[in-house]
Amino acid sequence: MARRNRNNPRVPPWATAKPYFRHAARAFKDAHRLDWTLIQLQNTIETIWAGDELTRDYYEARRGRERLYGLPPGRDIIPQNPYNEADVAHAKANKTLPLRRDARGNPIPPVPAAPPLPPPRPRNNYPYDFWPREPWHPEPIDATRDMTPKFISENTYVFLETPPHQWPVSDESDMRGAKFLGYGSYGCAGLWCQVNPTNVIEKRFVIKEARMSKSDWRDPINWRDQLPKEIRIHQLVDSDRARNRAYGSFDHDTLIEHYGYRLMLRQRKYRIYLAYYEGGDLHSALKGRMPSPELLDLYTSPRKRETEAQEGYYWDAELRCYRDQGDNLPPVLPERLIIEIITALTKACQILHFGQAEDERLIPGAERITHRDIKPDNIFIAPSNQPGEFPTFVLGDLGLAFFPHRRDEDDDIPRLSRAPPDNPNQYTWSHDTFDHRYAPEVYGQTQDTKPNEIGEKTDVWQIGAVLFWLLANGFENSARGPQAVEWGYPQFISRPERFPRMERYSGPDGLDNRFDLELFPTLLRYAPKLRNLCAKCVNWDPDHRPTLQDISWELDEILEADLDMSVNRSYGLLITKVDMEFVVGSLWPYYPQGGL
Repeated sequence: MARRNRNNPRVPPWATAKPYFRHAARAFKDAHRLDWTLIQLQNTIETIWAGDELTRDYYEARRGRERLYGLPPGRDIIPQNPYNEADVAHAKANKTLPLRRDARGNPIPPVPAAPPLPPPRPRNNYPYDFWPREPWHPEPIDATRDMTPKFISENTYVFLETPPHQWPVSDESDMRGAKFLGYGSYGCAGLWCQVNPTNVIEKRFVIKEARMSKSDWRDPINWRDQLPKEIRIHQLVDSDRARNRAYGSFDHDTLIEHYGYRLMLRQRKYRIYLAYYEGGDLHSALKGRMPSPELLDLYTSPRKRETEAQEGYYWDAELRCYRDQGDNLPPVLPERLIIEIITALTKACQILHFGQAEDERLIPGAERITHRDIKPDNIFIAPSNQPGEFPTFVLGDLGLAFFPHRRDEDDDIPRLSRAPPDNPNQYTWSHDTFDHRYAPEVYGQTQDTKPNEIGEKTDVWQIGAVLFWLLANGFENSARGPQAVEWGYPQFISRPERFPRMERYSGPDGLDNRFDLELFPTLLRYAPKLRNLCAKCVNWDPDHRPTLQDISWELDEILEADLDMSVNRSYGLLITKVDMEFVVGSLWPYYPQGGL
């Protein structure tokens, strides 16, 4: 006999190892697999014993002992569903375990092997791990390297005479610096043209050269995926642009397009090559006309006038302006044009935050990007090729845009022992003086009393600030930021202290808000729902603002409620520029612009 205990075969010790395993498997079945039959249990025992060498070794080391042993610790050897006769034959023939089976008896495909663990995080290494890996690309010699942006703006030919320095390096002898477009603390920008052998312009593009201080260049908050974050955000935005155009969607046209970049690490600067929008920016297109002296005069009430009104004009007390002899109201920015601008900004921000303008779900591969710098001089105009149609309004300048850094969450670390998230702490501004064009939560003073993430609702506020400026037609420094009444006086809404909710008071139509209609009388010329949408967007508390999708829906409702307004394509006060000097298909004019 194989067993040593001849009197009781159910009690150890046993001369062979298999009874120890059979006893442990039967006990496991009685506790955890109550629905198995004895045949299913027997098939499972035979399969494991024949196909799992580690299990055999575990019990071989314990045969002849007088105590029982459970299943091998740390190993899940009993499957959720039993093996069958075919599995027993497979294990005996191949000396390996077959695939486990699902509840229907079908083999379960093996789980892919886990990827290898990343190497330990480098510490105190240089170059920094958030910079590109070496070897770095060779860098061009730049005559403007030691010049300040202000000096370049006063001597623009120096900038325009530099080659584009595109990467990869190629022959750029057919590219010409055309005109200087502007400068700021970031660096400067200019227009370049590419010409053919007969000096006919074939392509136009903008070069934005960004120069960073030493401290900003080595700050990881300004880098993403080993690239300056502005470049990386352009890549993310444009990754789906071509695919969407192929499917007939042009929503991405509301966001500035880039063609490439050149990174010059040793010089702490980079160049981005961008599309050229010859209509200029929205602020410039309305400069001097929002408001014009004539419009201000027609909105000056009789009790405030120092001179008599024009002959034949009379005061409309309801709309707080003068009408002419033909009962016509003073010309203001067309409501349909304003809705077109705000719709474009909304679509652009939806693409930034969700990767698409059709849904509030983040598409695979996209990041939640916050623009953080929506204002009239960052809204560019692409003139329409179709007569009687609006231009395309394009949100540009992604220099302040960001998406949060990723972090590995460790549930074993108590919350109070973890580093705080980078949003909002790393993206607030510490300025003592508020720029009231920006949402309250972008300032550290506000975060100290009312912490809020900087995100979708921040861009909603910025859209609301642009909408307020347009509805106010530039009256009373509305370009400096939205204002509303508190304690009987107009106040800027963006400030460290909480501002009352804008739409708290309701009138007969339920659409009243805190805007000062005496200080900004042109608001009365627009649909109450549009005024109220603006009020909701610029609420001090982000929780009281609408989502981007809400804005889109409300704009559609306003258009549907006024069909005559919805088909109006008047530009009104807006004057869009058309570049008549550097025209694709025309001859290059042979001289650089702006500095000679």
